[in-house]
This record gives sequence, C-alpha cells and structure tokens, in this order.
Amino acid sequence: MKTQTFGDIRVDAIPEFEFVMAPDYLLDGVTREDVAEHEHWLGPRHVEAGTQNLKMSMHAYLIRTRHHTILLDTCCGNDKERPYYLPWHQLRTPFLQNLARAGVLPEQVDVVLCTHLHADHIGWNTRLLNGEWVPTFPNARYLISKGEFEWWRDAIATGSVKPYRKLAFTDSVLPVVDRGLATFVEDDYAFENELPDEVRYMPLHGHTKHHCGLYLCSQSQEAIFSGDALHHPIQLARPDWVHADDAAKATQVIRDLIDRCIDTPTKLMTAHFAAPTAGCIVSGPGHSRFHFDED
Repeated sequence: MKTQTFGDIRVDAIPEFEFVMAPDYLLDGVTREDVAEHEHWLGPRHVEAGTQNLKMSMHAYLIRTRHHTILLDTCCGNDKERPYYLPWHQLRTPFLQNLARAGVLPEQVDVVLCTHLHADHIGWNTRLLNGEWVPTFPNARYLISKGEFEWWRDAIATGSVKPYRKLAFTDSVLPVVDRGLATFVEDDYAFENELPDEVRYMPLHGHTKHHCGLYLCSQSQEAIFSGDALHHPIQLARPDWVHADDAAKATQVIRDLIDRCIDTPTKLMTAHFAAPTAGCIVSGPGHSRFHFDED
C-alpha cells in the first residue's frame, strides 16, 4: 500500500510477511470447493492457483496525526513460541526495519491500539531482550479493550480455552500490563484524552467478544480500519463465512460494513487482505466486491 492521506492524517501499512491459509482454517466450514466457485472474480491476487488456499498479508498500520503516532495492531512478532501454527513460530522478520523505513522508531510511537488479543495482532507489543519480553514501544500507551483483556484473562485462568492461547497472552500482553503501559478502555471509548477528534474507537464485536476497529475522518475524508471483522475479500460475497466467537454478530458486522461503505469514497483499511491492503467496497455482479486503490 502506498502512503494514504486523509486530510491531515498520514497512514502507512507496515508489512511483516505474506502467507496463505487453507480455507477451512481461516473460515469455519468453508471448503476448497467453496472457494473455487469464487476464484474467477478473486483471481490470483487472492487465491493460490491449484490449491484454493487463500492469500493473506500480515501488516500493521502506522497512523500519524498532528498530535500522535499510532500503531494499529502489531502482527506476530519475532522469536515467539507458536508451535501450534508453524508459519508464526520463531519468526525473524524485518518488521522494525520496515517501520524505520516509514520514518518512525519504536521510541516515537506514543499509542498502540490492539483491535483484539489474538497472537497475530499483538506480537510486536513486546520483543525479546536479554531473555526477557519487554515492551517494544516503551513510550507508548497501549490501548486494550477492558472486556477483551478480562475475557482472555479469565478464560486462560479457568482453562476454558485451549492451552496454547496462554502463550501470546503471557509473552505479548502481560509484560505491557505489568509495566503499567496498558490503558483498558470500554467499548464506547471516545479517545477524549489520548487522541484527537478525528479518530474514533469502533466496536466490531463478533470475531472476539470485544473486537474493535478504528474510524478516522479528517477534512471529510473517511477510513475504517476493520481489524479481523474481515479476513479476506471472499467474505464480501459471503458475509456468513466467518471465523468468530459469535458467528451471527460477525456476519452482521460484515453486512453493516458493506451497507456503510458500498459505492462511497470511504476507504476500508483491512488487516489481512493481500497488498495493497486498502480500497473501497463497490457493487459488482451478484454481490459486493473490493476495489484496491492501485487497481
């Protein structure tokens, strides 16, 4: 994605890596045959030829306002133990170098916003230094949904989620909390003190209990950062294909995003769509589609 500007706000995608996922791993119950029915309009940018695996991107968004340098989600991170999914296990990626190429050092980030607490959205919250997980962005205020944090804390403590879920919580969330850098926010949070009026917290519940996105508006130019409300463009044709704690809510969130954005100038800044990752929802034959900025 090229640098985007929305009025006075600059947005850059900071890439970590590209990858593919089997459809039934990404979207509950979706088969390769299901994907094949949509391959003709998705094309090779989104579907791996011959396998019907879904092409994906791992990236964060760097948002620079007149007042703040914000990092939205922090990808997978390096050196993390993720043996349950090998593409995320013990990574060594140039994420921080990519951030530096955009003109920002970790010390210059003053807000980190976590849309939710899955491992691939919190990894660079911390980095390994002298055998210890320490906050990567030491001067940042890490904004985390209070409900999201408490749900994962309690679920891990009671064993109601799979044991591997504890790994990311332990190495990428707790070190930030323990050092007093976390600010826990409610679902109706308005950023009254942390961020200017142009940026708004946006509840998008369903993928997780308190999943959120971000709404941005400057000089009448709008963008929605959708997090994992959408994983892949195929969901614009099939909003009912989701990977979610609450499938009904997640499906409704997608339908609401389509209704809000379709055939408007509002940019959708997606968390996992293949590069260039950003674009608009447009009407298409039979269903809505995604029009990338560089198409």
